[in-house]
Amino acid sequence: MKSICSKIITFMICIAITAIPFSALFVSKADAAEPVVIVIDPGHGGENLGTDYLPIPEKTYTMTVALYMKEQLEKYQNVQVYLTHTDDIDMSLEERAEFADKVNADFLFSLHFNMSISHILYGSEIWVPSTGQLYSQGYSAGNEFLKQFEEMGLFNRGIKTRIGSKGTDYYGIIRQCAIRNIPSIIVEHCHVDNAKDVPFIQSQEKLREFGVRDAEAVARYFGLKSKDGKTDYSSYAPLAVPVPANRVYNDSTAPLYLNARLVHYDKTGKYATVELDSYDGESALQYYSYSDDNGLTWSPLQPWSKGSTSITVSVNMGYGKKDSLIFKVYNLYDKDTTSNVIQLN
Repeated sequence: MKSICSKIITFMICIAITAIPFSALFVSKADAAEPVVIVIDPGHGGENLGTDYLPIPEKTYTMTVALYMKEQLEKYQNVQVYLTHTDDIDMSLEERAEFADKVNADFLFSLHFNMSISHILYGSEIWVPSTGQLYSQGYSAGNEFLKQFEEMGLFNRGIKTRIGSKGTDYYGIIRQCAIRNIPSIIVEHCHVDNAKDVPFIQSQEKLREFGVRDAEAVARYFGLKSKDGKTDYSSYAPLAVPVPANRVYNDSTAPLYLNARLVHYDKTGKYATVELDSYDGESALQYYSYSDDNGLTWSPLQPWSKGSTSITVSVNMGYGKKDSLIFKVYNLYDKDTTSNVIQLN
């Protein structure tokens, strides 16, 4: 069930992986014969609620989206779609991977929703295997999901690996699938605990859109054609990703520096224009925030311009006497670095 049908395009991927040594091989699609076998894994279930920050637990969202995703995918030709479970049951990660193996899955997609301890993060992210072709296939498929989410208006938090204390993939579903040589990714649709993302889960129609978008990402990745002939992705080329020569480790260090330079300060209007300059050699810069009370409180996270090392920002200082400004920059893995203090005279 894994005959080669890759489409290779020469396309270098984002700064998050530029420092990784690669082999000469580029991979886009997972190997698959017809029909393509897709396994959708609704995250959590049974006593495992998942994120329960809101009254509705994560397991409810993941199942809802999974059912919509299956419905949409089955509108395409030459594809078989399975769910690891359809009932609200406890199911181990190993059992989920074993199920995918038994049905000869070409890919497993594990659906989730996110939250952060501090409740300040927002956006969508993808977790992928850390080695070999599984990494490249996961990255390429994950890229299609993030394209869909960006079109919805969600912030793109990137495609990431996470390594556990034993030096292997941290997330069990990815680890268990890798043991069985099944490509897999974890899809974190958005953060349920941040005001920027909450509107995307507040209605059945919004959850349906996630399911449809998930299915379209898979259809694009595998080059599927709809049964009614109206949609044809057979000539679509997903991102071709070089196969890493070694395990791809997550970035565990903060950006190297953050310099802040005051460009202009309007004392009357209480606006400060500041140029920020930062660099991280291992992963992309993602957010910035600022404080006008010497770090006692910080602004909500603001998007950093993707691919840039320097940005110019305008800060509304509000009412009251403000003597200084200080900034933070956050990388792909939410590690932060604090700037020098700008004195406002």
